[in-house]
Amino acid sequence: MKIYPNKSVQSHIPASHGGRYSVKNTDSEILDFSSSVNPLGCHPGVKRYLKKHLNSISEYPDSNSLLLRGNLNWYTGIPKKQIVVGNGATEIIYNFCQTFLNKNTPVLIPIPTFSEYETAAKLCGCKVSFFKTMNITKTLQSFITKIPKRGCVFLCNPNNPTGVLTQMKDMLKIISAAEKKSTIVFVDETFIELVPDSNQSVIKHIKNFENLFILRSLTKSFGLAGVRIGYGIGSTQIINPLQKIKIPWNVSNIAQG
Repeated sequence: MKIYPNKSVQSHIPASHGGRYSVKNTDSEILDFSSSVNPLGCHPGVKRYLKKHLNSISEYPDSNSLLLRGNLNWYTGIPKKQIVVGNGATEIIYNFCQTFLNKNTPVLIPIPTFSEYETAAKLCGCKVSFFKTMNITKTLQSFITKIPKRGCVFLCNPNNPTGVLTQMKDMLKIISAAEKKSTIVFVDETFIELVPDSNQSVIKHIKNFENLFILRSLTKSFGLAGVRIGYGIGSTQIINPLQKIKIPWNVSNIAQG
């Protein structure tokens, strides 16, 4: 008997990622330091918290992550009902694609950028189009003309790996143009806390655009890559389906605290 996985899985090539873990677990002579995590590590208070709450690992976590979402409400000012949390930001990328994309969904990704957008979209059978640019601002009008109808655009801001920040006014032009075409804009802001001007986040405009979804993480800026905490922000039209599709108990007790 021969077992056949889905066609999208048969052709799937997982993205390769670096980081300090590979120093101990690699056959390569090249050491890969591309994880881009805060070199100062996590706050000492986090370590104290982890030691204090180790006993909680014997219990199931809250499947709805109410405490964590409440804390994120305090941090972002966004209502809990508009926040979804995941076991790292990458889990949310895959859940988002599984929820909103299919083989008929056109996807646009400016490159170079984080590889998991493409990987997750292709697993859903999507046809992915790329727009080569080192700075979207310099090619803004051309990029906007490429936005598909009833599709999805992925944007990383500031971008990984180039570090380029697209200014707020240009981000809003893209989101507005996509809205007119009934296209969702997925904005990855996992590095936004490293930007000197916090006003460059599009989070304050979440109430103005039903087609806007923002991805955040505690991995990069807060040095918590091993704890795995990511969260997404959007309208209830986006968040409610994501809450339905996420696996139960996806965020541990330790991470939720």
